[in-house]
Amino acid sequence: MYTAETRMDLDRITRPLRLARGSHQPGSGKGCAMNVISYTNGDEFITDFPTCSARPLAVVVQACNDLLAGSSGYLSPERSVLAIELAWQTVGTAGVADAVVHAWLAELLTNPVWGVVQYARITEVKAILDIAELHRRAARGDMPAIAAWDAADRAARAAADAMGATSKAAGAFAVRAAYESTALVNVRHYQSTLDAATAFAMRAHARAAADAAASRTPELARQAISSWRHLAGLDDSANVATSVNNRREVTSQAEFVLAR
Repeated sequence: MYTAETRMDLDRITRPLRLARGSHQPGSGKGCAMNVISYTNGDEFITDFPTCSARPLAVVVQACNDLLAGSSGYLSPERSVLAIELAWQTVGTAGVADAVVHAWLAELLTNPVWGVVQYARITEVKAILDIAELHRRAARGDMPAIAAWDAADRAARAAADAMGATSKAAGAFAVRAAYESTALVNVRHYQSTLDAATAFAMRAHARAAADAAASRTPELARQAISSWRHLAGLDDSANVATSVNNRREVTSQAEFVLAR
């Protein structure tokens, strides 16, 4: 596991790497910020989901990585530094208890600062709040019955249908994040459900921010990552991923390697 003293050994990357939007083939010289973490983590296969990072947080960083890309599809040197800083904060967050995941999902939906309920219309708010409360109960060890999850899912889907099946409004994505999260109790679809709920939440933020998405979404992502670390008890300053020394390392290496 990484510690505050661990350096991002980007010199190990044998070819110039540029951060870019989307998925990339090995050897293309392109990658996202989470690919950099995967490489430095020593994963056998370079992936968007390094083993050292919680998958929902990887989804959050991937969304930011793509929003920070310019019209060319590449990130500028300055934005590359920002994306890698966010990715670096996810190191050591994998393998948490289910209670942490449920508590974090409740925050993802209803946190007064970075929760997506802020984008919902009054007719959709109750559906989101009800699902968040189910997650809070689960986090406390009082797992609601499947019937409760199913009822909340139906109510949220009905709210989404009322908005229109193809709606791209921020509120529509917020409701989708909520009802996707109800399937978390289905073990077979646990991971894909968690990924989908997080991705819809990030789309809600991006849609709400519109042209300002590249400037606002990274701060919301930083708060989401901080919340996960806090809920998982990872807030000890000795384990904070972005120490001053690490930040200097990221800056110097990213300027040299990531924006050739």
